[in-house]
Order: sequence, then structure tokens, then C-alpha cells
Amino acid sequence: MLAAILSFSAFVVPQDWPQGPGPHGDWSVETEATPPLHFSVRSGQGIAWRTPLPETGQGGVTVVADRVFVATMAPWDPSNALSDAEAELYAHAIERRKVAGKHIDAHCLDATTGHLLWTRRIEGDVPAIYTYPFSDATSASPVADDEHVWFTNAGGRVVCFTHDGEPVWEREWVPAFDGPFNKQFEPFLIEDHERKLLIEMEPFPAPGSEGDDLHGRWHHLVALDAATGEYLWRSEDALTQYNAPTLVQMASGPAALIGRGGPHQVPERPVGLSLVRLTGEQAGASLWRYDDPRGNHEASLQTMAHDARFAYWLLKEPRNALVVIDLETGEEVREISLTKAVSRWSRDPESGEWKHDVAVDLQKGVFPARYSMIAAQGHLFFQCYATAWGKPTIGPAYSFARIDPEAGRVEYLEVPTDRFEDPEGKTEYLWRTPRVARPLNSRGEEVTGDDRCRWDGWDWVFNGSPTRVNERLYFTLASGVVYVFDASREAFDREALLAVNDVGDAGQTWTANSVSCAHGRLYHRTGSHLICVGARE
Repeated sequence: MLAAILSFSAFVVPQDWPQGPGPHGDWSVETEATPPLHFSVRSGQGIAWRTPLPETGQGGVTVVADRVFVATMAPWDPSNALSDAEAELYAHAIERRKVAGKHIDAHCLDATTGHLLWTRRIEGDVPAIYTYPFSDATSASPVADDEHVWFTNAGGRVVCFTHDGEPVWEREWVPAFDGPFNKQFEPFLIEDHERKLLIEMEPFPAPGSEGDDLHGRWHHLVALDAATGEYLWRSEDALTQYNAPTLVQMASGPAALIGRGGPHQVPERPVGLSLVRLTGEQAGASLWRYDDPRGNHEASLQTMAHDARFAYWLLKEPRNALVVIDLETGEEVREISLTKAVSRWSRDPESGEWKHDVAVDLQKGVFPARYSMIAAQGHLFFQCYATAWGKPTIGPAYSFARIDPEAGRVEYLEVPTDRFEDPEGKTEYLWRTPRVARPLNSRGEEVTGDDRCRWDGWDWVFNGSPTRVNERLYFTLASGVVYVFDASREAFDREALLAVNDVGDAGQTWTANSVSCAHGRLYHRTGSHLICVGARE
């Protein structure tokens, strides 16, 4: 039978946030120190400190004891642009954009004050677009324990430092560059008996190809000795570089839920899911593999989600379905339609009155927002894109979804796109009103290689993965708006939305990051600042 979903190793302190997906490896935490429900950078409400960052970036914020670790792209300077030869070699990876670079900076800050303690440069081999709305070279978050921190430049290098910034070891590899940079993998730190393992992702020759062929390579999980960087094993099953796995605690030990398939001719096959052992003599082997009979689709472009019973595989239109998979066996349990006999709470844009439709069929397809899927309290939650590449509204307007996988019940709830204070200080909300993100760094410069980073997160960008803190769910959009839901509420109605917060000024903020929670505080970042939400010391 399944073990409880618990922290994976004794060396992880539950109140820390030791890696991008948190102490459990699934963007969740249980804590007695409840962070503030309401916060706003615009007004200063609930903000303990806010520290300028030297450049944009989008990896997670890692917090261990009194240290905060975060990465940014190296400060942009047009004089450091790629040479013509490099721009041509990596044209597919950077989509021929001009604002692209290979290097990142690793930063350590004081968790109490936000003061910068040290910065280290980590070079890479394959360039990434600055403030690309899908990923960049900082997308793989730092991983830390009480002595060391491991930073990954997704452009081809991982480096281990002490907490004082002294280098311990580094490992290089050549990332795939025959497709868009989109690398969503998050490293994990686990324990296998007396040894700590750093779980990374690297490409290898595809089955049957020559060993020196750099094209069409398949990505696999790799395990490194966290103390030395020694390569130990790779997974037998592959995953796409678009996929963000989660850790799963099985009775036999920790495993990783990974996915394959997707656009841009990703080569890994078969399309579907695998649950990969991470420890023991059979580390790297799959506990099970689910081969999806529906053919290639984009379900691997997501943060994987699971609970103690099921793994989830979310298919956008035209399939419009959630596939529920038994977590222990890998067998398909059921397929749930996202458009048939659903319920929907919506707000009339003219009158402002609310309407509750029950058992209705949606006439338009549903497009689940990539990387917005999370399981909590026996349900699966996700955001729905409101538009697709600027096209008219699709599916339920500006809504989030909740699905009961046992009953097959699908519910949608419309939310405001922002909030503001009227001249008398009363909070008002905007409805069905597109917003704008703007990738400004702390110097006030708009540093971007892709104009889509100005989209607000209700269209085709990759918002940060949602975070669960106890019964609260935090969803952050590219515009800097942060929605907080009560996952335990019986009804998914207006009362389920607890707060609409922000991490920056309207129209002047960009983020592709997730909330981290440690020691009763929330940590977040934008293109310009690192932010701590909580009581001031």
C-alpha cells in the first residue's frame, strides 16, 4: 500500500524550503507558523523586506535556516551579445532572439534582513533568452541542505558551494539545443542510506543513434553524489525537457513522476508517464510506465501532480480531459471530460451579478494553463487560460478549475483579473480585463528577448507552479497577481477565493515564479526584486 506523503529524508528540516518544489518535492508544505493571508508590494502590506536583484530570472527561492538562495541571469550588456556564429548555431534554442546569454549568477542572502551576502558566476554552454515567458537558464531552482547549496545553470553546468560561497565541485554537460530552450526540470535532493543524491536532468543519445550526435537526444533523470558530483545512474525511462516532475513517497521509497510527449518534435517516447525509483539497488528503474493511447499531445508540458491515490494527466482541447491514473499500479482509472456536465460560477460583466450553472456543457474547449496543476484535499486544481495567442476567450472566462477525481465532478470559478484601491481606500476588483506584465529589472530597464513576456498570464505563458501551504493554494500570474484559495472548502464558489494579492505594481511587474514558504514567511521574486512576506523583525 502507499506510504503517507511525507518529507523524504531526515536531513530536510520541515520548516525550510530546501528546493524549488519544497520539502516534499511537490510544491506543498504543512506548517504551524501560518504566513499572512493578505499582502501587497504596491501598498507595502505584509512585506518584511524587498531586495533589488541585479538582473531578471525565474528559478525558485530556496530557504534553509537563515540563508536564502536564488539565481538571476548575468546582468545584460549588449556588448556581451552572442557572436554571429553562436547565434546561428543556437538559432533554434533562442528562436533567433537578440537578447540571449549563457551565464547566470548565484546569490545568497540573509533570510532575516534580505541583505546580499555573496554572488558567484556560473557559466553555461547553450544560451537562453532573457525573460523568455517559458523558461531561462535559471529555471532550475537552487537546492540546499544545512551546509551546501547546489545551483544549476540549465545552459549546461551544476555547481556545489558551501553556505559561505566556496566552490566544492562542478559538473558540465551539453544541453539539447535543437528545440526551444524550454527546460522546466527542477532538481531534487534525496537520501539513499548514508549518501545524499542530487537528482538532475541531462540529455543522452537517443536509442540507436551515434554517441556523438547532439541532435534528437533523449532526456533522462541522473543521480549525482551530492558530496562529490560523481555520476551514479540514469533513469531507464526518459522525460521531456518541458516536464516538471514531482517526488512521490511510495512504500518502497522515494520516486519521481515524469512525463513524455509534446510539441516541437520532442523525441522521447512512448508518450505517457513513468514513476521512477530513486533509491536502492534498482534506482533508475520504473515502478510502472503508462503508455497513453491518445497519441502525442501536450500533457507533459505541466508540473506533474499526484496525491496518495492518483497521478494526473491533463489534456487540453480538443481532447478536453483529465486522465486519472492509479498511483500504485500506473493503470488508467478513468477519463473525466472538462466540458461535459460541468458546474460553473460566473459573474455577469454588465450587472455584476453571479450565476451558478449546473450540469452544463461548455461550447468551447478548455485550455489548462501549463504548470498550474496541483492536488489538494482530495481534488485537483488548475488555472484555465482565458485566451490563446491573443485569440478570443476560450472555455470558462478567467477561471480556475477544481475536479473531484472520484465523483468525476468538474467545477469552474471565475475570478477578478486584478484589484485596486479607489480614492476612498476601498478595495475594488477588475473583471474580464486583460492586464500587462512588464519585465523590468531593478535598474528600470526592460530586458527581454520575447514580447510575449508582456502577456499577463491569462494567455500562453508559463506561470510559476502553484504552492500549497496547509489548506491554502497560491497561484501567481505573470502580471504579479497572486490568488489564494481555500482548498478545504466544500463548495468551489466565491468564498473559496480568500485573497487577491500582488508582488508588484500593476503594468510594471513580471514574474514566472512560485511562492516558497519557510518559517512562517513567504518568499517570492519578480524580474526586479526578491520579496519576503511576513512580520518584520
